[in-house]
Amino acid sequence: MGSLFWDNVTLLLAEREMTFAELVRQMFAGEFHYPSEFWRLYRKLYHYKKENFLPQERWVDRMVAVLDVDYAELFRRY
Repeated sequence: MGSLFWDNVTLLLAEREMTFAELVRQMFAGEFHYPSEFWRLYRKLYHYKKENFLPQERWVDRMVAVLDVDYAELFRRY
């Protein structure tokens, strides 16, 4: 389930010509003030992606808002 989720996120990012860092930056806009805080969030989410773990539900909700997609699109097979 996690690998399908991350494959779909990768496809959606490619369609929108966004990088993973831009996604994380938009997801957590206003919540970090120092580069170290951003990198901590980035590394945490990248670790989830690398290990095919599903992120926290609130982070998935933020991805849905940033990517402007339906929740089900993140779990659909392409």
